[in-house]
Amino acid sequence: MLKRFFCPLANRASVLVLCLWAIMILSILGMGLSSFVFQQIKFAKTYKHIVMSLPAARAAAKSVFYIRQDDDTPLYDTYDELTCENRLNICQGIFCLYYFADKIACDEGVTAVDEGALININVVSGDVLARLPGMNKELADDIIKSGLRPFASINEVLLVEGVPKESFLQFKDMITVHGEGRINVNTVSRQVLEALGLDEEVAKAVIDYRNTHQIILSEDDKEAGGYGEEEHSGSEPEYGLSDLSDLLEGVKDLVFLSTRQQQDLLALFSVFDVKSEYLRFNIIPVFGADKGLRYSVVIHPGSGRVVSWKEG
Repeated sequence: MLKRFFCPLANRASVLVLCLWAIMILSILGMGLSSFVFQQIKFAKTYKHIVMSLPAARAAAKSVFYIRQDDDTPLYDTYDELTCENRLNICQGIFCLYYFADKIACDEGVTAVDEGALININVVSGDVLARLPGMNKELADDIIKSGLRPFASINEVLLVEGVPKESFLQFKDMITVHGEGRINVNTVSRQVLEALGLDEEVAKAVIDYRNTHQIILSEDDKEAGGYGEEEHSGSEPEYGLSDLSDLLEGVKDLVFLSTRQQQDLLALFSVFDVKSEYLRFNIIPVFGADKGLRYSVVIHPGSGRVVSWKEG
């Protein structure tokens, strides 16, 4: 009697255990399948962005020369102008964000580095090179006398015997291999000015003057820029220098300059400029609400050439 009573219970318990095992196995399979599908979707999305980013960036790189031809201020490039983020439409749903300077993290937060405000390591003197952070006279002489010079890339400096990576990392964001050595005073950093031979007080005064000097366009400037007085009067004021004529007097209004300090500043007028010969064109393709890969491209607007291209 008891045997007949417990047999159905045992059978039901076995069925229940089998059902629980089946549910658990199906749950594990479901979780594994969902994870696999999720990874596939993520991979497909990432792959799509990688595949689409390069053509979009190339299209933007071809368009940038036409953008520069329509520059409202063709005679000069200011810090705000080059660091301002702009948008270029490629096609429906796809556009590129771009700006003309590298944004680099530093102790003060994020700073922008203009290619036209860097020291050309291929033409610089040993004295200037020796004043860069992490550098000394011996290292500077090794680089100047290196058989690898002229360098095709700043990273080739690491191939010079005796140049430690730690030192290179300290000055790499202050050097370039492009251009003829002209320095855009509108975007140059205080550290570069000091390396060029100015003392700390004068270098700071140059930066302060260019950051507070409002550009007032002459009639010739307006005509060169392709706009009338009414168009410019409604725009935001620009700060910087449209030429070098007032730089010395402007700095003297901020700080007292000794004869030696005035001579040091005047000596740099031969390398100073108010326009960047080479620009680092940064492109970020955007697909709908998603950003693609970032590309950093060095361009020479004067000749319409792309001279360097890197991802990231």
